[in-house]
Order: sequence, then C-alpha cells, then structure tokens
Amino acid sequence: MKSLVVGLGFGQLYKDVLKRMGHQVVTVDSNPATKPDFTELTTALSSHDTFDTAHICVPNHLHYKTALKVAPQTKIVFVEKPGVESIDHWNLLVNLNKNTRFMMTKNNQWRDNIKEIADSCKASDLIQINWVNKNRIPGPGTWFTDKSKSFGGVSRDLLPHLMSIMISANPTNYNDFKNIKYRLEQKWNLSDCTGTEYGVVNQDGVYNVDDSAVMELTDGEKTYILYANWKSNLMDDVAVHFYKNGESHLKSIQLGLCPEQAYETMIRDCIIHKDDDDFWNKQLQQDLYIQGKINEDSTDIVH
Repeated sequence: MKSLVVGLGFGQLYKDVLKRMGHQVVTVDSNPATKPDFTELTTALSSHDTFDTAHICVPNHLHYKTALKVAPQTKIVFVEKPGVESIDHWNLLVNLNKNTRFMMTKNNQWRDNIKEIADSCKASDLIQINWVNKNRIPGPGTWFTDKSKSFGGVSRDLLPHLMSIMISANPTNYNDFKNIKYRLEQKWNLSDCTGTEYGVVNQDGVYNVDDSAVMELTDGEKTYILYANWKSNLMDDVAVHFYKNGESHLKSIQLGLCPEQAYETMIRDCIIHKDDDDFWNKQLQQDLYIQGKINEDSTDIVH
C-alpha cells in the first residue's frame, strides 16, 4: 500500500499511523522544517504513479483544490474536516472523478466504544455531546482563526466531530434531525490569547471566527445538543451526556481526544470497502449532511 499525506501539521498523525500499518508513505509540505519528501505537490505526483490513499491535511481553503489535484492518481481520498467549502464542491469532486472514492475523515465513528455510545443514545431522549476545552484555541492568529482560510472557527473544527458521533447513533434516520437552534459566537479576540494548549499564538495575525457553537437538532422525539467551545476557561468536558424524561441524567461517556487506533481502523475499513458502492454512497450522504448543517446560518456570529 502506498499513501500520500499532504500537510504535515495534523498530517504527522496520519504519517505515523500509516507507517505502523506498513504503508509506504509519501509526504508533502511547503515548510522544509517538517522534513517532507516533497515541498510541492505537483512534483510529488509526477514522481509517483498511483496512491492507495491520500490524506488532505492542508488549511481548509485548500482542501478542494488539493483533493481535485490528487484524485486522478488516488483510489481513496480522505479530506480532513470540515471537508470542502460547500455541498456543490463535494458533488463536483465525486462527479469529476468517477474512479476515486472521497470521504470527510470521520474517525470518531470508528472509536472502540461507538456502539456503547449509540446504544445509550437509543435509550435517551436528550443527548448532549460536548467538546468543551479550557483553553485550546488552535494557533490563535494563524489560518485556523482567519475565516478567509478556515471558513469558520469551532463550527468547522469541532462540530463535524460531534455530528459524526450523532450520525453513528442514528445511521438510518439522521436526515430526520433538523436544526432548531444554531448559535455561533466569537467570545474572544486575539488580545485575549496569551497562550493555548494547541499550537502557538501569532499576535500579528487574524482572529475573526466563532470560538463557541451550539447546534440543537431534533426529529420530534429525540433531541441532540451539540456544544463546542475552544476556550471556556473552565475544566475540559469532552463527553456525551444522556438524559431521559426531560431531566433524569442517565449516564455520561467520556471521549477525550480520538485515539490513533480509530484512525487506523477507519483507513483499514475504507480500504476493505473500496469497491462497495453502497458504503461510499452512505459516506457521501453523511458528508453532505454535515456540510449542509454547519453551513446553515454560518454568518450569524454573535460578538
């Protein structure tokens, strides 16, 4: 197996996972300090015929262009969340590359305890999925917090993870869940960011994205509250909380950062199903659903 990793920020994780899986890994990054195999994608592609998988880990505004470029030489293209910019872009990728499979990385669906989470969701009528950090704004002042490059903040960084978990619990009827609340807030400014648990602060950069997001969805019988917050200044709460009959708290399941084993399982499963049209159609429909929901009212940012 040969895999291509484009972008060696978060892409370093994929490089490590793929090497443990025994893949030949080819890396591309414009920064020579990351010690990539190539600093330019065109040269990497001209030096290799085909790849079994490609992993797009560049800044969000480059996802579509990069995926489009690697697709003709790649069997399966994984695009880091939040995928591409729009539903139209997803459809274009698929329609222009009939021999290539595409997927927004939904690694949380391959957690070891995803069945326990799904079963607990079935037994509840109110489920709150939180990804609340004490102070984990990714690289304040870098592309992460520049809307022109990221398309948004925590709504593009963490909400897709929470939606992915919700979909796992409702694989046949997630489309029935409609937004009844979607509130994006920018609570902080760059001057508030004196440090972070993730990356470094660039005080000369841009900070104009949402850093807190609440999405509430219901199908009329069951309700999900998805709450993502980069910087709460409180304790971390990365967990799923289950309720019944309005107020009764049934249990909580802690999540924490997604284990690397889930990434490996995801990649293996996708390779196994490479020729399964039904599998990939389901993945596309999930990606379109996530893309559509996070793009709803995306300009409604409260300062």
